[in-house]
Amino acid sequence: MTAETHPLFGEVLEAVGFKRIEEVLFLVVVLPDGSPGTIRGDATDVFGEPETGGVATVLTVEGMRRVRWLTETLRGEMSDRARKRK
Repeated sequence: MTAETHPLFGEVLEAVGFKRIEEVLFLVVVLPDGSPGTIRGDATDVFGEPETGGVATVLTVEGMRRVRWLTETLRGEMSDRARKRK
């Protein structure tokens, strides 16, 4: 556990599977008392060490479509303005 606010912070738990709940990845783990539990993947180091010095953003396919639409819209508005100036 790498999330400092989690009660099991610093513990090493056995991961036995993954589960996705509402687009969030969880690890299925064996808790210290032997019972099964789920822990958010981002509260662990399952994804490796975080990169330092930068911010990463992951866009969904729908997010990329929205960025493309916004870019094309802005390009169209800029072209319209340039034509009006001439």
